[in-house]
Amino acid sequence: MRLNFPSTNNKAEYETLLAGLRVAKKIPVRRIRAHVDSLLVANQVSGDYEAKDHKMIEYLKKTRELLQSFKKAKVVHISWGQNKKADALSKLASVAFDHLAKNVKVETIKQPSILEDVAASIETTGPCWITPILRYLQEGIVPEDKQEARRLRIRAL
Repeated sequence: MRLNFPSTNNKAEYETLLAGLRVAKKIPVRRIRAHVDSLLVANQVSGDYEAKDHKMIEYLKKTRELLQSFKKAKVVHISWGQNKKADALSKLASVAFDHLAKNVKVETIKQPSILEDVAASIETTGPCWITPILRYLQEGIVPEDKQEARRLRIRAL
């Protein structure tokens, strides 16, 4: 598998696990033992580690949902030394592979399994230039001063 979007190592680990689980579900497999070389992912899935980053929480939720579709499922951490074949395949997929297409099946994953949200948290200690905009977005309140509303390009609905 090859990811065709920017990804951290942890996201890539989850994406790979999710892709493998989706393939196993299609076959269909009833019992699965997935080997991952990410201690973080294995321990988050088992519940030994807590996912704190909201994206990791979403990946973990999606992984657990998929795991529920199997009669029996376990995600096991394996060391890098035990994962030499998978590591060699990942290196092969990371280089130009067009000439290998007839011999090696490489699936390209074009977008993340979780929604990437684009949001920012804004905290202020008191009124500032953004306060009228926030009031409009959060509460639908248009500034009373027509010039201020026009400056902010806010129009009464």
